[in-house]
Amino acid sequence: MPCYFKKTISILVAGAILILPFCAIAQTQQELEKQIQEKQALIQQLEKQIAEYNEQIKNHKAQESTLARQINNLQTQIKALETEIRLTMAQISSTTMKIEQLTADINERNNEITKQKDNIAETIRTINAYDQETPLGLVLKNNNFSSFLNQVQFIENLQKGLKEKLDTLKDLKSQLEAQKSDYEGQKNQLEDLRDELTGKNLALDNQKDNKESLLTQTKNQEKKYQQIMTDLQKKQQEVQKEIFALEEKLRLLVNPDSIPGANSGLLLRPVSGSISQGYGPTSQTGFVNDAYSFHNGVDFAVKSGTPVKSAADGIVKAIGDNGKYAYGKWIAIDHQNGLITLYAHFSGYAVSVGQKVTRGQTIGYSGNTGFSTGPHLHFTVYAANTFSVQNKWYGLLPLGGSVNPMSYL
Repeated sequence: MPCYFKKTISILVAGAILILPFCAIAQTQQELEKQIQEKQALIQQLEKQIAEYNEQIKNHKAQESTLARQINNLQTQIKALETEIRLTMAQISSTTMKIEQLTADINERNNEITKQKDNIAETIRTINAYDQETPLGLVLKNNNFSSFLNQVQFIENLQKGLKEKLDTLKDLKSQLEAQKSDYEGQKNQLEDLRDELTGKNLALDNQKDNKESLLTQTKNQEKKYQQIMTDLQKKQQEVQKEIFALEEKLRLLVNPDSIPGANSGLLLRPVSGSISQGYGPTSQTGFVNDAYSFHNGVDFAVKSGTPVKSAADGIVKAIGDNGKYAYGKWIAIDHQNGLITLYAHFSGYAVSVGQKVTRGQTIGYSGNTGFSTGPHLHFTVYAANTFSVQNKWYGLLPLGGSVNPMSYL
């Protein structure tokens, strides 16, 4: 079947440009339905594969004590991300076909509405023509009384038909409005999927870089790997202890009058994942470790590459990359209301310093950078008057007096 491209979507997938047709193929409703069903079957198959990979990753996580196991885990994560990319591409293709189907339905409904309007106009013209005649005039124009009655009946039928046509038109308009609403929903879903695909590609590139970096650093030698891991963990804990000591003092400087009062919904949840660690003393949050005893934000359990949204309107105040330490790749946004929000452990950014952002806008993509035991998003809320950025040996470090994010989410 020939393909007529009206619009295309260019997407970077694993280093290659993929051109997807948007509303592209002139085909029958039956063919579209069949293709959509095939895509749904593929989506279910890919979702099953991803679940299997995630189970493997979960099992491998506790076995990263050797280089071979770490490389194996990274490779499994790479395969999982590649499968997730295939899944997202299939979802994009399915949504594109649904949009095409809706477009055809909307066009058909518009044509029906135009036809009904023309019929109504013709009926009204006919009724108006008869309205110009007096009853006496109608009688005189007909040869007999029977013809006159037939003509009167014809006018009554026209008037009844006009009401039916108007009812049909009203129903068609209602259907059209519902289809247009569905169309807009599908378009928004397509934009979200394209956004998601961008994040997954960034996460995939990160994992590939991590694997290559590990192999380069260790030269595939177990002894060297063990030494690198020992040094890294020691430095990571030192950095966390330093952050804890600095922010413990800054929390005491938070002026309640300088920040908004507790207001649920003031800030949007940056991702839809569940909270894996809350705000406060680690003895209460359930994540006890030797590096720090107070968790300055909340952690959301999400997959690498998940689009992260700005919690409110604001200006990007700072962006940093701490490598394997502290927050990894992070973004801070000043909301101009006494609050600054921090988003950490990104795989990549979608904004730049000084940029204005709106509530719900994608600012970056979740990952596993910095001092992190797995893919998640760390979210901190600071009192703006205590916030600063310091230049450390491992990169720019955001510091401030934190407040409980749950007071605003």
